[in-house]
Amino acid sequence: MNRMRTRKLTHKGIALSTILLVGFAICSSAIAQQPTRQQSEEAMQRFRRAVELFEEQDYAAALVEFRKANELAPTYKLHYQIGQACFKLRDYAGAYIAFQRYLAEGGSEITPSRRAEVMEEIRLLEARVGRLGITANVPEARITIDDIQVGTTPLDAPLVVSIGAHKVTVSADGKQSITRTVTIAGQELQNISFELQSASTGGVSTDSSSRMTGWSWFGIGTTAAFAIGATTTGILSLSAKSDLDDMTYWGTVPDSSIKDQQSKVKSYALATDILAGAAIVTLGTTLILTFTRGDSHSDDNATSQSTASRRSVQPVIGFGSVGLAGEF
Repeated sequence: MNRMRTRKLTHKGIALSTILLVGFAICSSAIAQQPTRQQSEEAMQRFRRAVELFEEQDYAAALVEFRKANELAPTYKLHYQIGQACFKLRDYAGAYIAFQRYLAEGGSEITPSRRAEVMEEIRLLEARVGRLGITANVPEARITIDDIQVGTTPLDAPLVVSIGAHKVTVSADGKQSITRTVTIAGQELQNISFELQSASTGGVSTDSSSRMTGWSWFGIGTTAAFAIGATTTGILSLSAKSDLDDMTYWGTVPDSSIKDQQSKVKSYALATDILAGAAIVTLGTTLILTFTRGDSHSDDNATSQSTASRRSVQPVIGFGSVGLAGEF
C-alpha cells in the first residue's frame, strides 16, 4: 500500500470536513428510506466527531463514529471514509469491502476521476486480502471471524479477509461449536468445511466435574476413610510385630503373653488387609460408576427422577474382604 498516494490516505482536516459535510447534506438522494430529523441531527454530530477523531489520528474511534452515522443516515459517500479509516487500522479487508460498496452504491453519481482513483486503491488492496470459503453440515450455522459474526451458512460467496492468521468459529443451536485458526495469504482462496456434532453426543466431555454427583463424593469420602483406617492398623501391626520380636521365651512352647502378642499382630494385619482392599474396591467402583454413566445434562426431568429413585449403596462383607455395592 506504500504505492498509494499520500494525498488519498491523509486528507487535511479542511478537505475531509468538506467532503463529509457535503456528502451528508445530499445523502437524502442516495437512500431508499429517509432518516428522521432526529437521526439526521445525530448523524451530523457523529460526522463532525469522526472528522475530529480522524484528524487526531484516533482511527479506531473515527471508524466507530463513521459507521454509526451511516447507520442513522445511510449514504454511499461514507463508505469512502470508512474505507480510509479501515486502511489506517490495517484492516485491509474492511477497506476493500468499503471501497467496493462505495463504487457499487454510488453508481453514476461518482465522477470518472474519483472512480478511477478508488479502483486503483482496490487493485492495490487485492494483494493484501484473501478469501475464505466456509461450509458446514447444518444450515443457519453462525460464522464468526476473530470473535465478530460475519454471516451464516450457506454463504453466498467466500468471505474477504485480511492477510494473516484468523480465528474462525462455527456454531449452531444444539451443536458443539468448532474453532480453527486459519492463515490466509494475499489473493489466496481457502475452502474449509465444518462438521458440527450434536452437543449431547459430540464426544467425551473433558469436564469431569460435570459427571460428579453427591454419590460420587460419598464414594470418595468412604475410600478416604478406609485408607486412613488401613494406615492406622498398618502402623499398629508394625508396632505389635516389633514388640513381638523383642519378646523371648524358654522351651518350645510360647507362653500366654507371647501367644496374645502373636494374635494381636495377626488381627492388626488382617484388619489392614481388609481396610486396604475395601479402599481399593470402593474407589474403583466409584470411578467406574461416575465416568461410565450418561451425561446428566442429556437426561430430562423424568429420567433424572427415575434414576434418583434407583440410587442405592449397600455394604458388602465377605470372607477377608469388605466393600460397597450400588448404583450411582
